[in-house]
Amino acid sequence: MIEFINEKGLIDPIGGDIGADVAITAFSAHIFDELIKRTGAKPTCVLKGCADVEVYMFERDGKRIAVYKSTIGAPAAAAYAEEMFASGIKHLIAFGICGAIVDTPPQTFIVPNKAFRDEGTSYHYLPKAEYIAVKNAETVKSSLEKSGVSTMTGGTWTTDGFYRETRARADVMKNNGCIAVDMECSALQAVADFRGKQFYTFFITADSLAGEQWAPNDILDLKVTDSVTTAVAAAVRLAQELA
Repeated sequence: MIEFINEKGLIDPIGGDIGADVAITAFSAHIFDELIKRTGAKPTCVLKGCADVEVYMFERDGKRIAVYKSTIGAPAAAAYAEEMFASGIKHLIAFGICGAIVDTPPQTFIVPNKAFRDEGTSYHYLPKAEYIAVKNAETVKSSLEKSGVSTMTGGTWTTDGFYRETRARADVMKNNGCIAVDMECSALQAVADFRGKQFYTFFITADSLAGEQWAPNDILDLKVTDSVTTAVAAAVRLAQELA
């Protein structure tokens, strides 16, 4: 891999001020739909750049908060974040589902405080290192717990290879302090750090790699909404605190 070089890119995100400092993004369609339903966010614009980002907007206490659906995976999620940061967003909240690699109590959200960089995108933004600190973990944890949400804090393993999560890899990650596996966290934190922005994230567990066999949980049943509605409410509350 070419070593990281801290220089200006040949192509910049286009951006354009959308009139909001805070944005919320979700990755799963059913979670995003619940977010739109709960907030009443309305389509506002489409940011044209490396990726077309449809931006919705809602207001709370006179403050505008942006909402958009991010594509799954580090490269696309990073490109969407770049467009949002270039459009005036200072605080990005991303939430969605993850896999647990330790036993996780029901109705408990994962708050990552570091991310293992098992993806390629973050290495274009920061020098090589195994982990990146998820800097606002305590802010997220505090906001969730003030609302009565149970949390677990630990590392997350950000991987590009969803279907190459093996027992040996999961055990190595667990032994290095990871409690979850996701696909975007380390890249989004790297983009935020490089651009001088703030990133906040938490996860709902959708399945577990803690046992010998892969085990889904009820969040994969789209009829079960308790965790989703709680997560959406938590993300909106955090956004209001930051706006």
